[in-house]
Amino acid sequence: MYRELGPGDHRRILGIEAADVPDVLLLVGIFAVQPGGERFAAYLDEATPMPHYPAWLGRYRGARVGLASCFGGPMAAMHAHTWCGAGVPAVVQLGWFGALQAGMALGDVVVPRHAERQDGVSDWYLPKGILADASADLAGAITSRLRERGIAVSEHAIYSTPALLAESREVITDWSRHGWQGVDMETAATFAVAKALGARRAAALIRLDDLVAEEDSLAERMPRERRDFLRAREREVMLAALDAVLDGDTASQG
Repeated sequence: MYRELGPGDHRRILGIEAADVPDVLLLVGIFAVQPGGERFAAYLDEATPMPHYPAWLGRYRGARVGLASCFGGPMAAMHAHTWCGAGVPAVVQLGWFGALQAGMALGDVVVPRHAERQDGVSDWYLPKGILADASADLAGAITSRLRERGIAVSEHAIYSTPALLAESREVITDWSRHGWQGVDMETAATFAVAKALGARRAAALIRLDDLVAEEDSLAERMPRERRDFLRAREREVMLAALDAVLDGDTASQG
């Protein structure tokens, strides 16, 4: 039933007309869904909450931008499916990751070329063995924009888990040994949905204040100066990602 919904159906769910479909969707993976989304929406121009859907519409450099916040693969998939189904051509997953490899500083970014599909959702969208991967051109453009801003970037793959608090020392050691750069909860689901529905996709995730491979834990309260630094960094990363999407669209039209 729902799998067969068409673009008009998804636009009715969102409460928008065809002319209002954003040029890009930003998905923010964050535990405090509402306040976190409000914080990111404030980085856009003319951002307003949608009256009938938990998301925001705004603008950046004149382009239409949709922004929704989510926690975990199911919520990310719900947003990605609804917006991509409505006709949004590009999706960027933002948020944070726990570092699994040494050498990344607080605030460094990973722009993963794919995410390991252990999220519990992507199997509903892609056959087994098919990568939940980024669109190479978009991921490359985001990486370039970040490096232009002096932000350290890794392009190695990450691991998407459905259960943050179920991570044990044993599984973290295993993930690290197998070379995953970090772990998050949303990227595999977002990539899988966008790929299945034909949208361009990429992710730009900031290293949060946890190096789980070295037992640097989220249970420790973050000092104010680190929190302020991360909030400044999240804005930089979001705008760099939007520049990459929009500059790429301009180049393809030129």
